[in-house]
Amino acid sequence: MANQNALTQTLGLNKANHIGITVKNLDTAIEFYQALTGGKITPKDEIGGERMAKVQGLEKTLIRYATVHLDNINIDLLEYVEPVSTKADYSNEQISAMHLCFEVEDFADTVHRMQSAGIEFHGDPITFSEEDGLKAGIGTSVAYFKDPDGTNLEIISPQGPFKRLKD
Repeated sequence: MANQNALTQTLGLNKANHIGITVKNLDTAIEFYQALTGGKITPKDEIGGERMAKVQGLEKTLIRYATVHLDNINIDLLEYVEPVSTKADYSNEQISAMHLCFEVEDFADTVHRMQSAGIEFHGDPITFSEEDGLKAGIGTSVAYFKDPDGTNLEIISPQGPFKRLKD
């Protein structure tokens, strides 16, 4: 656990490189994320051994992986051959649960295309209004869904403070 005193100072970590998603089957994950994003996927590779295990706090490891390259971040798809992965099941309100959110311009069209492809949303997509309790960001549209392994994902068409800052 991080030293609380150290967290009172700025550490300067302000640019994300990738998000890693542990998957059951790398080939199935590549097929899903390629169709979802249209992003370029690097060839499959493997990494493992004592040094990789130690840096992750494991005794042994062998990981099959591929990377999806998007415009602003990479997604590492990771199939742990050793140790064999176990299934985690997080819902969005659980502590340490994370999700990956994809920004879209034409929200209605994206929802339609995703539903036509067989992707099921957790609930009906919504556009934030005053009834949602927001003071800013009204007009932002969101929908939540999962990948084939149960990873929490979201699409957003952001407004107001939900828009990303430009460089």
